[in-house]
Amino acid sequence: MVIKSVSLGEMISEVQSAHPDGDALDLLEEAVAVAGGLAEVADHLVGHFVDNARGQGLSWTQIGARLGVSKQAARKRFAPDDIPPEPSVVKQKAFGRYTRAAQHAIVLAQNNARRHHHHYIGTEHILLGICQERSGLGVQAIAAAGLTVAAVERAVIVRLRDPSSEVPERIPFTDSAKKALELTLRAALRLGHEQVGTEHLLLGLQAQQTGLAALVLAELGLTPEAVEAEVIRLVTENTPTS
Repeated sequence: MVIKSVSLGEMISEVQSAHPDGDALDLLEEAVAVAGGLAEVADHLVGHFVDNARGQGLSWTQIGARLGVSKQAARKRFAPDDIPPEPSVVKQKAFGRYTRAAQHAIVLAQNNARRHHHHYIGTEHILLGICQERSGLGVQAIAAAGLTVAAVERAVIVRLRDPSSEVPERIPFTDSAKKALELTLRAALRLGHEQVGTEHLLLGLQAQQTGLAALVLAELGLTPEAVEAEVIRLVTENTPTS
């Protein structure tokens, strides 16, 4: 199967139109940026179907064989990577597309883990961070879908685990939270949004169905479909028109 929706000629034209008066190096730089974006989308396209295969119970051995790599290589590429949890993480490449509100929500997630004396950052801490970042579209999506932010916060807090005996200086994300962050970027790419906001964080948490955040939101009756509809509406309303 060959996807014919975007031709090489169209991509060349896009690069040239971005720098109509640019020299050869400007055009080359733009071409590299476009190629990087295509590679990112392609990686998440494959990742989506890897997740689908895993969800159907297929092993990393089976997936690796179909990809033409070893099971170790497949797992290394598509299993969650370790993400540094400190506030400086928002300056790292993985968070470079995040809006300020989304970056702050991640910092708040770490603060929540530390405040509740947990030795990990889970999806529940990220959800609390979204609720506390009142400037983001995430809280607006929650409200527009029929819930109050206070109700979500209460539902999360009563489900938190007991305090840990020790809290490390560098609090790690759980595998579930790391996967949710991966799905956050995938949600933004799928919707064609260039930046990742708290609204995409919310979609990522819901997509990671085994996380505590998704379970809490489901118990409150907040469906992924309802949130996505509000996210699309809110992003459209907040996008300046030319």
